[in-house]
Amino acid sequence: MIKEYFQFLWQAIIRIFAFVSKEIRAILHQPRLIFSLILGPFLILLIFGIGYRDIPRTLNTLFVVPEESQIQGMVEEFATSLGDRINFVGIVSDPADADFQLREREVDLVVVTPLDPMTDWQNDEQATFSLYHSEVDPFEEVYIRVIGQRYTEEINQQVLMTALSQSQEEANTWHEDVAEAKTHAGAVREALAAGNATAAQNSAEALQEELSLLSMALGSGVSVVSSLEEANGQTQTASQLLAEIETLQSQIDEVLTFTEDDNMLSQGEATAVEIETSLAEVDELLQTYQEMDTNVLVAPFRSEALSITNAQIEPMHFYVPAVIALLLQHLAITLAGLSIVREKMGGAMELFRAAPVTAFETLSGKYTSYLFIIGVLAAVLTALVVLVLRVPLLGSWVFYVLVLLALLLASLGIGFHISLAARSHSQAIQYGMLTLLAAIFFSGFFLPLYRLIPPVRVVSWLLPATYGTVLLQDVMLRGEIPQLLLLLALFGFAIILWLLAWFRLARQMARG
Repeated sequence: MIKEYFQFLWQAIIRIFAFVSKEIRAILHQPRLIFSLILGPFLILLIFGIGYRDIPRTLNTLFVVPEESQIQGMVEEFATSLGDRINFVGIVSDPADADFQLREREVDLVVVTPLDPMTDWQNDEQATFSLYHSEVDPFEEVYIRVIGQRYTEEINQQVLMTALSQSQEEANTWHEDVAEAKTHAGAVREALAAGNATAAQNSAEALQEELSLLSMALGSGVSVVSSLEEANGQTQTASQLLAEIETLQSQIDEVLTFTEDDNMLSQGEATAVEIETSLAEVDELLQTYQEMDTNVLVAPFRSEALSITNAQIEPMHFYVPAVIALLLQHLAITLAGLSIVREKMGGAMELFRAAPVTAFETLSGKYTSYLFIIGVLAAVLTALVVLVLRVPLLGSWVFYVLVLLALLLASLGIGFHISLAARSHSQAIQYGMLTLLAAIFFSGFFLPLYRLIPPVRVVSWLLPATYGTVLLQDVMLRGEIPQLLLLLALFGFAIILWLLAWFRLARQMARG
């Protein structure tokens, strides 16, 4: 009994490997096919890697500034300093001329500036820069919108920094006003020490007038800096400066009160000393104010993107796992899809029915042969990608092979179901091309999965390339263990497809 069992098993193995040798010989007798299967995908990746450049597009930009506009000088100043994403090509006043150049593709972008921004600001309204383009690609349209937002923020910052810089330059004259105020404060103190109330009062009034002029000179510039410091949580230099000016005003009012009563001249002298001390502090604060960095005030924060991966991932590297998954799926589906239909068209299926060969042995032999052939191709392709294109493989080779095995088994399952359903070679090829087209759009190769609504994502997870793309990215680019749930799902998918293909092939062979 045991001997008969082993004899049956040995005969089954022989019949299975008969199919393996048959399919391998069929492939090897087509050298052009082998050449295209190995070098074709690599050449595609190589050309893509050489030709792809991750450089944002530079937009040739024309500005429309009405002749009566109040900001023409500001546009000319800022338009040439907006970075390398905006290529300034000139300023025109006629919107029709700009529209013609845009429609003739002479420029990529037309920026129409506001006519009277000053009036808009006075009415508590934002002045609008209108960006016109002729793009039909939604992604390019988003790019232009982002560029517009970025450079509008840049202009806002530059306008504010210019105003603050002018305020800092004016601080040189403020030092002279403070020095003049110090002279008057010293005169007040000396007059009070000598008991000359009239002279003290005259000097105090002159000091009060000087401080009023200084307070007006500080104006909105220091107030804006004070608001920025408060919002950013920075050192309150401008706020302290404004507070010191208010304190000086109060101290001068006290001195004027003391000069009206001869019995309070000594108290007035003490206050005059405090005024001199306060003026010295104002002078120091003005010096600090002049040295403040307006860039930090206007833009206190910046961003820096850092990756936790152990390699520098180039754009081409990102696409390689998806290309490998898509390619191997298509090869497996195409070879398996033509396998059984070729046997049916050539009459070999009738021989299988008459011969002592089962559906299990037939399917297992074909699975093994194509798994071996495509596995060798995958190994060669991987070597070329890693060694020649320098694509990183950060994870374990064991997990990489495991993912490829699951991907190929599931893809072969789909291919054999196509072959069992097709009635001709052209029909099998059409079905294979449909799966390729579906994989391009739904596997994450062309569009990230999050851009698809949940019901459509069901189609994505019916494609082995979707699992392969996600799992290969984990292993190759992140250096992580592949997601166990997805890997088990892909193996489960492959097992179900194999069992269903076995069942369908057995029925077709039994019909004879």
